[in-house]
Amino acid sequence: MFAAEKQLNDALTAGPMSGQKFEVSRETVLQAGKIIDDQADRLNKAWERAAKDLRVELGDGADPVNAGVAEAWNSRLTEADDSYSERVRQYIDSLDSLVEQLRAVAEQYGFTEEEVTTAFGAKSVH
Repeated sequence: MFAAEKQLNDALTAGPMSGQKFEVSRETVLQAGKIIDDQADRLNKAWERAAKDLRVELGDGADPVNAGVAEAWNSRLTEADDSYSERVRQYIDSLDSLVEQLRAVAEQYGFTEEEVTTAFGAKSVH
């Protein structure tokens, strides 16, 4: 459990919010936006499928020790404001924000709304 937690924490802190610089040109902005939007969509779908399976549900007859462990597990994974589930949600939001920035950059480069929509797809909020 602790190894999985460390691996998840490492993956989340290496995301786009980690201070990395992302540069595009007129030639790459539409492709970059599509790739990031597609990945945000895939991650959001996977997160929605997995979120319900992260909770530990014990029956009414659970002993106090196991009940306490399950409560702590659920808080850390799904319930707390800084839970892993919430951190994944924030990562998806950061990808969505990056896509919106790339849409604006594409329009500044002179692409029409139709060209941007064709490349990125319709605006979506994951």
